[in-house]
Order: sequence, then C-alpha cells, then structure tokens
Amino acid sequence: MKKRKKQKKSRSINKSIAAWVMALAFATAGILAGYALRHRFPAFDPLPLFGILAAAFAVACMFNRLSATAFARKHFGMPAEEMSQLIVTHDEACRKDPHAVIRQFAGMSAFPLFLLGLYFLLSLSLVVTGEMCARVDGDGVWHSIVASCGTLGGCYLLYMPLYRILEELPPRPKKENWIPCEKLPVISQMARRAAETAGVRGKIRFEVIRDCDCYVNRYGKTYVVCLGTRLMAVLTPEEMEQALLMSFSAYSHPRLNRQIQFRYRLGMLGDAKVRPASPVFDLFFSYADASLEWEYELYSRAVKRALSMESYRLVRERGDLQSAMGVLSKEAFWSYYVFEYPHFMPHSFYESPTPPTHFEQDVCLAFRRACTERSDAWSLMLGKEMEGTVPSDIPFRAERRSLDPEGRVTVSVGLPELSSPYGEEALRLIRENEETLYRHPSAAAEYERARRREYLAPLETVEAYEADPTGYTTPDLSPVINGYRDIGQFDRAEAICDGILAREHNQFAMAHALYFKGMCMLHRYETEGIDLIYRAIDLNKNYMKDGFEMVGEYCILRGLSDEYAAFRHRAEIQMDAHAYNQEGASYLSAFDRLEPEEGLGDMLPDILAYMERVANGGIREIYLVRKVISEDFFTSVFVINFEYGADEAQMGRIYESIFNYLDAYPVDWQFSLFVYDRETERAVKRVERSLVWTKKE
Repeated sequence: MKKRKKQKKSRSINKSIAAWVMALAFATAGILAGYALRHRFPAFDPLPLFGILAAAFAVACMFNRLSATAFARKHFGMPAEEMSQLIVTHDEACRKDPHAVIRQFAGMSAFPLFLLGLYFLLSLSLVVTGEMCARVDGDGVWHSIVASCGTLGGCYLLYMPLYRILEELPPRPKKENWIPCEKLPVISQMARRAAETAGVRGKIRFEVIRDCDCYVNRYGKTYVVCLGTRLMAVLTPEEMEQALLMSFSAYSHPRLNRQIQFRYRLGMLGDAKVRPASPVFDLFFSYADASLEWEYELYSRAVKRALSMESYRLVRERGDLQSAMGVLSKEAFWSYYVFEYPHFMPHSFYESPTPPTHFEQDVCLAFRRACTERSDAWSLMLGKEMEGTVPSDIPFRAERRSLDPEGRVTVSVGLPELSSPYGEEALRLIRENEETLYRHPSAAAEYERARRREYLAPLETVEAYEADPTGYTTPDLSPVINGYRDIGQFDRAEAICDGILAREHNQFAMAHALYFKGMCMLHRYETEGIDLIYRAIDLNKNYMKDGFEMVGEYCILRGLSDEYAAFRHRAEIQMDAHAYNQEGASYLSAFDRLEPEEGLGDMLPDILAYMERVANGGIREIYLVRKVISEDFFTSVFVINFEYGADEAQMGRIYESIFNYLDAYPVDWQFSLFVYDRETERAVKRVERSLVWTKKE
C-alpha cells in the first residue's frame, strides 16, 4: 500500500505548510504591532520585558511538567486493584445517572483552553517585544540578538500548536467508498425509518466494513452507515432495523456528540507521556494533557452510558425489543465464533497462491453455520451471569438489563433468508466489497508479501521438521509448534506439545508447550487449561501478557466468576511486580545501568558453544553485559553481531534459535538478546570486557 503512505505523507506536508503560513501570519501581525509600539514609545527599553516573558515561559513549562509528572504518578500510577475499584465505582454511578456524572465534567476543557490561549499570548508577546528590540539607533548587540531570536523563536513556538490543531482536525471522508441509497433500496428504507425514529435528519450514505458491527459516522449533514459484513450475514431484517435505530440514536443528542469529539481532539494536542526531550509545546501543555486524558476516560464512559440509555429507551418505546436483543446476542456470538475460529475455518487465508476472491463470503457463511450449530451452547453461556464484577466491554451481559430491565424477552436466534430481497442485497454487498478490495493495483503484491511471511515461511519450518524430525531439541520445537499453528494444523502442534510434556525433564524448556497446550484446551472450553497457562507464566514471564489475556477472555466468555476473581487477583500481583522489570529488559541503551557480566560462571562456555554451532559461520562477534534494572532485578544481555553479507532469512533463523535456547535454559535466570546496531554498539562499548566471543578466521 505504498500509494496510501505517500498520500498520507503528502497530507501531512500540506498541513505543515498551512501551519507555517498561519504562524507567519500571526508573527507578521506581532512584528507590525512591535514596530508600531517601538515608534510610539521610543524611550522604552523592551529588553527587560523580553527577559521577563521568556522567564515566565520557562517557569510555566517547568511548572506544568512537574505538575504533570505528579498527576500521572498519582492517577495513572495507582495500584491496579485501586484503579479497578475506581472504575467499578464510576461505572456504577454512570449506570444510575450518567447525565449527573457528565455534569461533573462540565468544565474539564476550560483549563486546557486557558493554557492554549496563554501559550499563544506568550508566544506572540515574544515576537512583539523582539521586534521592539530592533531599535533604529541600535542599543547594543543584545538588542540585535533578542530581535532575531524573539521573532524567529516566537514564530516557531506559534507553529507547533497550529500544526497539532490541523493534525487533529477530522480527516476528509473517502467519498469514493460511499454507497448511495439507490443501490440499496431495502436497507435504505430501514435506515430512513430508523433515522426518523431517532430524530436524525440529513443525507444517508452507506459504507461496507469487514466486521461484526453497525455504526454511523457523521460528516456535516451526511450520515454514513457503516455496515459490517459479518453482522449483515446473520441479522434478520427486523434485527437490522433495530441495529440501525441504535446506531442513529448516538446523534439524537447533537450537542453531547459535538462535545465529546471536541474534547477528544483537544486532548490529542499534547502528549501525556512527559519526556525531558519533548518540544516546548508538549512541556507547556503537559499538565493539561495529562489531566484531560484522565478526565476524558471517565467522561467518555458516562457519555457512552447516556447514549446507550437513550438508544435503549427509543427501542423500548418505538422499536422492537425482541429484535434488539437479537442484535446484542449475535454481536456477542461473534466473540465466541472468533474464539472457536479454527473449528469453523480450518484453512489459512494465505493457503491459496493468489488472493482468494470468496474468503469474506466464506467467513460470513461459516459464521451463519456456527450460529446454527452453536447457538444453544452460546446462549447458555451468555445467560450465565458473573457474580463478581462484569467487564463493561461485554455487550450482551453488560447491557441486556438496561435494554430489558424486567427480563421479559427470551432471545431466539433466527437467520435471514439469503434468497429474500434483504438477503440478496446483503450478499451482493459482501461480494462487491471483496471484489473492490482485490481490484487495488497493489493488492496482488501485498498478498504475496503477506503470504510469504504468514504462510510460506512457517510452512518451510514445518516441512523441514517433517523431512527429518531427528536432532530437534525442545527449544528447537517452539518454531515448529508455531509453524503448525500458522498453517492451521493445531492438532499436529498440540501433539508435539504432548510429547514434550511427557518426556522433557527441564521444566524451563516446557513453558512454550505448557502455554500452547493450555491455549488449545481453553479453545475447547476445558477449564483445566488455565492451570497450564499459569504454570507457563511461572516458568517464563514472557508468557505473562498473552497468557493473562487468554485466561481473562476465557473466564469472561464462560461467565466463570470464581476463576475470574482468582485471575484478577493473580494478574494484578504479578503484573505489578514484573511489568517494570520486563519493560526494562526489552531494550538496550547507552544510558542504561550496565556492568560486566561475571555471574554466569560455567554456563557461559555452554551458551557460547551453542551460539557458535547454530551460527555456522553467520556470527562475527558476541557481546555480553549485565543490565541492572532495579535493586533486585537484572538481566544478562547478549548482543550478536552478524557476519557481513548475511541474508535476512539466515539471520532470522539464527536469532530465533538462540532466543529459544536462552528462553528455555535450565536455570532460573533472566536473559535478553539483541542484534548489534548503532544503539546497542554504544551500549556494549561502554563496558569493559564486553566482547566475549570472536569468530575464528
């Protein structure tokens, strides 16, 4: 998609040029004002005033940075358990009266706007006083320096927020993707009725997306209905109309909708990650940005709740409650379908040598088949309420009580007839969307590159193993397991895991097999897989993030309240304890606390011998240092310098083999592995005796 990148770059350049033009216009006005004041008050020396303004600017930047750091430490750095409790309390208040919560944030944009105005005022004042220093009679070199720096610096200071403002303006819509109502007579009629019921007036257009969703975007007086292919395939006409009604209801409160968009763009002007090397505007705006980011998250939750309540009120009063419940249930069904995806779509998308022209249609039909085969089991799981905290991003469980507080509706799953007018229209949209995607000039080349990466490379790994499976150690089997996974042969991958778990004595080498086996079990709804994933995390913290995400998702889908509570407790403790350390072990810089590594002892010769063997002449040098991350955590860092002329495929194989070897080394030790480049070179050259191996000529 190179063309799209160029277009995006071109738009960014245009915005930059526009920002410079605007900044120069402001600066020109400041220069003219300074020129007028200089002649109006010829005896006034502006140099001290310029110094006061510059000092005020510096003090404001420092004060905002310190305030932002303290604010971030207090709010974003609070313990995970405390943060969870705060969100739960806030969501409870939103459920009771979201508009009361929204009113609490009425003034959240006042302080950022004040700081933005103050920034412009100080920047313009520097230009004005700088021009005033350009005195005709010339009072000295400092006046000349201040005149130049004030004018040029003030202009640049004005440019930064102007460019940010232009960057955060809504992008121009891609009207070429819009579908007029005339091409969709059946769905258009539904959309008009839904918009009229929600009190929304304007032009209606359509856009097809590859998702199980339905929502509306507004551009001026035009409302673009984004129709998800997967959702269209399973919604009945009655359900589709209720989905459209709930989507249009988001614009039934136009003022609220405008406010949330404005506050979002205002919050994006700065950078909440306060860094010493940030530009001046980031420093000046840092406190407003950090506080706005915090408040916006809470504010947006209340807004979403208020809009949901309005949507459900419209459905109860003017819509079809039964069909609306069907929409929520089928959106939730998609989560189960994705969780069980390999069962319904066992073949890889990239198996075909050429881009498949019916893959999206096959996915939609497979989802329809899954809704028929699995609807009873999925409905049973959906109906099981969690006794503890229910995550707010599970639509059916979190919202069904709001939509049907009395519990009068029993959900029944029905599918649309594809031979009906609505079904034919939906099927045609799915086909046309797929054809449009592959008509793009770069589609074939992009598919070929992705196929090489996602299918052919793992297939080569698998075929090499099948041709000669002898000589593979347990760490060597990790890429083989992943290769079978990538080409869709989960049963073969799981069989290798079973063999490893049956014969391997090195518990640290078992981590990948434990994780993969546990994942396969959870996808079959075997809860015992949770313990396997926990064991993998205990042996290797690299599986912590993905492992906890998998366990959390499984507990939510199954509605397992006890297991979910245990997961939350365990994740909060372990993630808090290891997040900082693991992040520190993921990079190497010359600014790190580095020392000679002298603690490996007899392990080092074995490790170097393995590296030399798998490199087969492809590595020129190996460096070793110790990176101290905290008082009780360090990592032994290996940096490998590949031989000149080594191709990427060879380097990838060598790196992966060494990584898996260190990852499964039979001691409880933290290793890190990096490739020799400019950044890591500066790091290892700081440490004496860091070069531990050199290729023999």
